[in-house]
Amino acid sequence: TDSPPRWPASVWTRSPSPVRRRRRRRRAGVALPSAAVSLPESYAERLRAGEPAVVGRVEQGRCLLDLRALAPESDGRVLEAVRRCTS
Repeated sequence: TDSPPRWPASVWTRSPSPVRRRRRRRRAGVALPSAAVSLPESYAERLRAGEPAVVGRVEQGRCLLDLRALAPESDGRVLEAVRRCTS
């Protein structure tokens, strides 16, 4: 079962399809589930240049922050970095 998101609903609902779940292939052929927060592509550069620097991946015109790569204790700092991009 999927656990509820650790991020506020406002971040998860900014786009028509904010959460992308898919299986990613690894070398050994093991599929790993992945979930990401989907943001406008323009956020990518601002997040990388911010403090702290936040690096996501850009895919199909969206900046994706992979939650699997984010330690739960970092949520607040990353959330604040994303909020700064909206102002």
